Amino acid sequence: MNTKRQNGMCIILCMLIFLLTSAPVFSGQVMRGDDAAFWLARSREVGQCLAQGRMSWFPSPELVSAYDSGAAAFDCGIWLLPMTLTQLLGLGEQKAYCLYMGVVGLGTTAAVWWMMGAFLHSKSEALFGVLCYMCSPFHIYICYDKGDLGQMVVWALAPVFMGGMARLHRGHGRGGAHWWVPALAYAGIWYGDARWGVIAGGCMALYLLLWKRRIRGLFPLAVGGALAMPSVIYLARYLLKGGMQVWNLPVDSIMGKGYMLRNFFTSWAYRENLPGMGMGLMGGLLLLCWLYFRGNQGRMDNAVKGVLLAAGILAVASLRLFPWDYAQRLGMPFLRFVGLLETSGIFWGGAGMLLVIPAAWAVGEVRKKPGILWQVGIPALLSLAALATALYMCDSVPYPGLPSG
Repeated sequence: MNTKRQNGMCIILCMLIFLLTSAPVFSGQVMRGDDAAFWLARSREVGQCLAQGRMSWFPSPELVSAYDSGAAAFDCGIWLLPMTLTQLLGLGEQKAYCLYMGVVGLGTTAAVWWMMGAFLHSKSEALFGVLCYMCSPFHIYICYDKGDLGQMVVWALAPVFMGGMARLHRGHGRGGAHWWVPALAYAGIWYGDARWGVIAGGCMALYLLLWKRRIRGLFPLAVGGALAMPSVIYLARYLLKGGMQVWNLPVDSIMGKGYMLRNFFTSWAYRENLPGMGMGLMGGLLLLCWLYFRGNQGRMDNAVKGVLLAAGILAVASLRLFPWDYAQRLGMPFLRFVGLLETSGIFWGGAGMLLVIPAAWAVGEVRKKPGILWQVGIPALLSLAALATALYMCDSVPYPGLPSG
């Protein structure tokens, strides 16, 4: 198959993955997620402010308190502008919501494909990575079950951020654009969910300093932080000074809301707010373990090894037994920030973003073995398992009834 036809086939398959994992979007209804009502109300608030000639950068205390959405108090309204503007142009609220989710989902698919190309060389590996990312139970939970638009934007931008940093430091590009792509993505993460701005920046900084030993690599983080200065200052002011009692922001312990080891291996059903890895990703990681015991780990690229290590650390941080209570005792800034996380399970979401890379590498290694079972059978079986998990979860999403807009 020539390169042009191969690229066309990959585009078709990526679109198919997007359509299958976005089934709830095409229903034209808003999911009954924990946060969906808050985001609809937040969109109305942004629209009202625009009608008055001003921008609502952050949610009002009345809105945060009414919906008990303290974790979203630092999510900027910039990412809601497209949805709000379509409503102002006459599109119904629920249709605008679903259109927005569809566009973000399509962008996420493209971003993951681009990220996989920075770490892996085979298009089949990249496709499996896209499939696992889009079918990730945590991703589906964020988009449809929880309905958190801020974190949904983070899941769309994180591949751009990671892929941009990987391309920059692996020599795939040295031009100015390659510095600006991860910087802009990092700024966008801050505006989407300020908590993730801290998590993503902290993890990337530690990775660069401890694994890569490249201080210069911190430049995109500094530029992205500067571009996101309104969100950075808003969050930092609260962490250092407090004084936002009216918002009723969470400062509780998060240890009891984290994962037990068995929760990682759930696929179809899961404990409330703690989705597992899903069958596709689980199969890919089992293949990775099998390759390791057969001595094939030496062929793994160092960048993929680094990603695997970072994912392992994030998975440990998501456990109930991780001492977040002790971290909160270090001082009021730590108490406030850890409280905003609401659950240590948020770190498992970060691990899930990363684990698709080594899982896809393992599938690519297996496909190099002779025989139709290795080259077609096992990859196809894992792909079907990933899709089955995603379709089951999408079909289980509750709806509030017929749309009114």
